[in-house]
Amino acid sequence: MDTTTLPQPDESASLASARAWFAANGLSRPNERRMLGGVSAGLARRYEVDRFVMRLLMVAGVLILSPLVYVGLWVLMPSDS
Repeated sequence: MDTTTLPQPDESASLASARAWFAANGLSRPNERRMLGGVSAGLARRYEVDRFVMRLLMVAGVLILSPLVYVGLWVLMPSDS
């Protein structure tokens, strides 16, 4: 049996690649006119939906699914620089 340790994935590299994917697909959090983390504003901008409507959809999604969905998107979506 081989007792060598397997290399562990670099978490910062995987987070950076996930953020790069979000940015390449036009999903980023704006710096202006955002509430909380700007996830709803970023999704509204990307899919050309009114921000208020997207916020209502996000609240419904959080209530039905879990707040972890919002937190996950907050972490993965890069902020506009």
